[in-house]
Order: sequence, then structure tokens, then C-alpha cells
Amino acid sequence: MIKIENTKDRDEVMLWVSDLYKDVYGFRPRGYRFNEYTNQELEDFVNSLCEEAESQREAEAKFDIEAIESVMALGVDKLTALRWLDDADAHYDWDDDEWAVEDMKKYGWVAKYK
Repeated sequence: MIKIENTKDRDEVMLWVSDLYKDVYGFRPRGYRFNEYTNQELEDFVNSLCEEAESQREAEAKFDIEAIESVMALGVDKLTALRWLDDADAHYDWDDDEWAVEDMKKYGWVAKYK
């Protein structure tokens, strides 16, 4: 929970509230006048965003586990399942672009769960 107790706390929150909003909703906030919010209003807004971000992280983690288990149900081990998921991501996202495929091998499912 974010608590704004002084000007320094408020200034710090103002530095990253736009980034947090973008993490949650996929785009930067428009039409908000955060500088006009009271400390309590800003706290409530940011804490709500933090709760939503955490909820999304939990849902993504659950989805990742389900995806891995689903592929493993085909009779392959976890490392093979992860490699297949990387290959599927590379094909879907980058149409098998050779550089993207190498990045997937480096930073994708396998790297995350190895």
C-alpha cells in the first residue's frame, strides 16, 4: 500500500503513476489532473492501480502454468513444452523472424522457467 505523508512522497508517486497506469491499461492516462488530486485521492487511485496490477500478474502466472501443463499433457517433458511455447510465440508475434526467434530462445518461456 502506498502512503503519501509528505511532499517528497507525493513527488515520487507523481514520477511513476503514468507508468503504472500504462502497465495496467496498456496506454498512458489522459484527462487526469493528478496535480489537483488530494494526497488521499492520489493514494486511493495508485493503490487501486497496484491492486489491479497484482491481479493481472496473478492471472498471467496462472495462465502460464495452465499453458505449460496443457502442452505437457501431449506427453512431452517441461523443457520441450517450454521450447514449443517459445516457438509458437515467435511464429505468432514475429512470423518466424530469425532474430525474434533467437530472442525468444534467450528471453522467452524457457529462460523464464528454466
